[in-house]
Amino acid sequence: MLMEVSRVLKDNGVYILVTYGSPVYRLRLLRESCFWRIKLHVIGKLPPEEGPEQLKWELTNPVPLDEDERSVEALIGKNPDVHYIYVCIKDESLKPESKQEVAVE
Repeated sequence: MLMEVSRVLKDNGVYILVTYGSPVYRLRLLRESCFWRIKLHVIGKLPPEEGPEQLKWELTNPVPLDEDERSVEALIGKNPDVHYIYVCIKDESLKPESKQEVAVE
């Protein structure tokens, strides 16, 4: 499905994936399937309850990402009760340049 989404999107087109899937699994899948710039947002599944241990996430501020998906888990917790929102922006500039060999006569 991700390949088809990538095929029909123009460069800089946006695909938004809302899921319960943890970044440990989803980021690898997204990064391996297509050339995306990815921003991760989280939003609570239930209305936030007041309490010192309850983390609140601002939907307009993405969670910082790096190459190690486990750092996201360390930041938001192992089993948070959240929806993960992956904002994937197609970026053709991330494709490795294919060098065409030129025949010399």
